[in-house]
Amino acid sequence: MTFRFKSIFTSLVILTSSALVGCSSTVDISAVEKAPSHTIPYDSNTQLAKLASPFVEAKPELTGFYPLGDGQEALMARLAVIHTAENSIDLQYYIYRNDSTSSLLTYALYQAAERGVRVRILLDDMQSRNDNTMASLSSHPNIDIRLFNPFENRGFKALGFIGDFDRLNRRMHNKAIIADNTFAITGGRNIGDEYFSANSDVDFGDFDILTLGKVVPEIAVQFDLYWNSAPAIPIEAVVEDITPPSDELVKEWEATLRATFEGSSYTESISELPLVKRIINQSIDFYWAEAELYYDPPSKVYAPEESNFLMHELGSVLDRTESEFLLISPYFVPTEKGADALSQAAQDDIDVTIITNSLASNDVFAVHGWYAKYREQLLEAGVKLYEVKVDPSVKNKRSWLGSSRTSLHAKTFIIDKQDVFVGSFNFDPRSAYINTEMGILLHSPEFAEEVYKEAESNLRRDTYRLSLDEDGDVVWHNDLSGVIYSTEPDASIWLRMGAWFASILPIEDQL
Repeated sequence: MTFRFKSIFTSLVILTSSALVGCSSTVDISAVEKAPSHTIPYDSNTQLAKLASPFVEAKPELTGFYPLGDGQEALMARLAVIHTAENSIDLQYYIYRNDSTSSLLTYALYQAAERGVRVRILLDDMQSRNDNTMASLSSHPNIDIRLFNPFENRGFKALGFIGDFDRLNRRMHNKAIIADNTFAITGGRNIGDEYFSANSDVDFGDFDILTLGKVVPEIAVQFDLYWNSAPAIPIEAVVEDITPPSDELVKEWEATLRATFEGSSYTESISELPLVKRIINQSIDFYWAEAELYYDPPSKVYAPEESNFLMHELGSVLDRTESEFLLISPYFVPTEKGADALSQAAQDDIDVTIITNSLASNDVFAVHGWYAKYREQLLEAGVKLYEVKVDPSVKNKRSWLGSSRTSLHAKTFIIDKQDVFVGSFNFDPRSAYINTEMGILLHSPEFAEEVYKEAESNLRRDTYRLSLDEDGDVVWHNDLSGVIYSTEPDASIWLRMGAWFASILPIEDQL
């Protein structure tokens, strides 16, 4: 079987997304054996360590972080740490597309392996990919790829749900890159054009952070736990014949990359980003904070009744709120219990503000249908609700709140303008009870103030403010134009009907 660079680039390879690709065989994952491996210890002689040491030595008990609210900066940060790594790169994602930016990132990982860096890639197996292509990449002596909670039927994954729904419904939603155990990036972004402001159809307004210092080894421990867990299966276990990429195919890959990006406005705008210049002259302005890493154990997938969920720990964190709570969540389904808790908090004089997607900007209308069931209760209690607009007149390319094509994807909350949580956790039942999640709680009043300033300056332009009219019905205020809507703005009747129909189905616990 040959290494298909055409799949790698024409389909833009390494992770192909057809539902009917790869082997049609069935694999018994319970019989797979694998060798454990662990994070390569921090080495003070690496270039990344030398870059980090002046910052870390000055504040050894704290975590430094740089916010990545802009999609192009987020890609640049990933490429920067991958290109600079000398010992190890660990990558863990729920979605890894087969598009232009993903292929660029994959090529950077391949180059790192070529110069001797050990690369471990852990991917959730929900997204369909070409097993043979991944296995060919993993055949490189310095690259290992594992699939988390894989489907046994490799030819048609949808069939797997019929007999194994409870297991396969549980997915790894964690997101992290760790380079030389020195720098790490984590937050809400997956890997794909829509997450890096490079998609002409949709742009996910997202948020993650570049970190160094005390929390990085903890993120590495989290990765090792998942990498060595029972659901993490080597890609070689599902592919029989594996052929490494030839030199000719690597050259073809490089040529296609150059043709794809050369002269594009996207790469031109990347070169102008402040982050690039700060990386070159080593003058990144980090925030510094006490940080706590929270994550679900991988046993949430195979033994949920025995697991201590991240949700429980976050519940204790939220109980600390005294005066203000700001929640930004793309998929917000509070459930009856959560809506009651938020309503009670607002009635207890806590300023509760929630920013989420409108029906038009939400890419999962069923989620919106169930969230909508709780809007009247929340508004009556005094909760402030804002929904992201889809409006060409308010395009704002570099804001996590959105643009004309954006679906909000950032996941964060702020308590009392003091503590900021950044991670993969959506406030919905799926994040709480089904998928595994992770995130970092940062005690940083300085950064919290910056987030509030951005939100306050952008809310009027980028969101609809919701309220109740005299009859108790929800209305949407466009505070930029002064227009008030009595139905879901920018959404077709078919989309509204779809959301309503989803709201009467017994599916809330799956959203």
